[in-house]
Amino acid sequence: MISQYWHQIVALIGLIVVAVKLNSAVQVLRKDVDDIVKRDTYVETVKQRAQIDIQEKQIAALWSFVNNLREKFNGKS
Repeated sequence: MISQYWHQIVALIGLIVVAVKLNSAVQVLRKDVDDIVKRDTYVETVKQRAQIDIQEKQIAALWSFVNNLREKFNGKS
């Protein structure tokens, strides 16, 4: 009986081995993608923080300019 179906048994075992290897590869790739996404998120956060800092400095400079203009118009030097 086994001698009649040996090629099917070998093919089934081979398919199981391939499926396990593919599952392992997919898990590794998912981990890599998660790491890349985390890194990209961190980079975007750092870029946004730098942009916010620049905008805060620009706003502070504008208020300083407005305050200086107000002092000039009010006669305070």
